[in-house]
Amino acid sequence: MEDLSLDQVCPYCDYLVEDSQSNWSEDEEDVTCSYCDKKYTVRAVYRFEGFQIEKQCEQCGEWTDDGYKLCDCEN
Repeated sequence: MEDLSLDQVCPYCDYLVEDSQSNWSEDEEDVTCSYCDKKYTVRAVYRFEGFQIEKQCEQCGEWTDDGYKLCDCEN
């Protein structure tokens, strides 16, 4: 398995790219380092953790993610 970094870092000069400037797309993208001016490719890797499922109370419209819990208006 490939090594993953939690930060986007230039592989040539170790320049740390700020989160706001990082590539968050799952598509591979060519990037030029703003520090050393060398090109490298980067893509974000995400892991599927599951589905979050919520239901809406038919009486008051409150959402709950616990399928067995009744909202306050149903108690």
